Amino acid sequence: MNLIQRISTSITSSVDRAVSKVENHDAIINAALRDTQQAAARARVRLERVRKDGAQLKTRYADLQQAAVRWTDRARLVAADDEPKALECLRRRKECEMQLATLEESIEKHNELEERIAAQVKKIESRIVEVAQQRNMMRSRQSVADAMRTINNIEGVSYSDVEDTFDRWEINLGETEILMNATSRVDPLESSFLADEDMAELRAELADLVNKDKEDSS
Repeated sequence: MNLIQRISTSITSSVDRAVSKVENHDAIINAALRDTQQAAARARVRLERVRKDGAQLKTRYADLQQAAVRWTDRARLVAADDEPKALECLRRRKECEMQLATLEESIEKHNELEERIAAQVKKIESRIVEVAQQRNMMRSRQSVADAMRTINNIEGVSYSDVEDTFDRWEINLGETEILMNATSRVDPLESSFLADEDMAELRAELADLVNKDKEDSS
């Protein structure tokens, strides 16, 4: 199995092992993601090298095309005056054409390989994103489950016992507030003034709103 295939299966196999173990699933998933991200990074580096090699092949191909044209022009230039030299120019052109044929085949195979590796690396990166998102969702579900577990069982106390505890707490606080005169008395006159002042503020806001609408419409 080549490197890319090993990378493409590493996340799935790691997750499957994690689910089958009674351990810290979050830590296991993180470790699997970290290892796969590192492997994917190495794959991206190698892909860039493959692309660089392909660019060099294409540059060499272009250079040979230009050389073939030059040898053709030179053969025409000296054909009338120096036949042996013109024939040598044609021989050089033929060598260029043979190299071009070989390079063309190499470039075609190289392009196919580059496209295949790029697609595999993209698939790996997409899988990494999916697993990271799934991990985040599982973390959220775990947090909710932990919270519900805490609410439903606080040190062995059932939910109904928790509600009873709140009721007793409320009663004790109420009794304490009564004994210490903590509850405030309602002043009818103060309440009347506050209500009038609130109404005046609301009427002022309404007047400003109406005036603004008139200005906007005019």
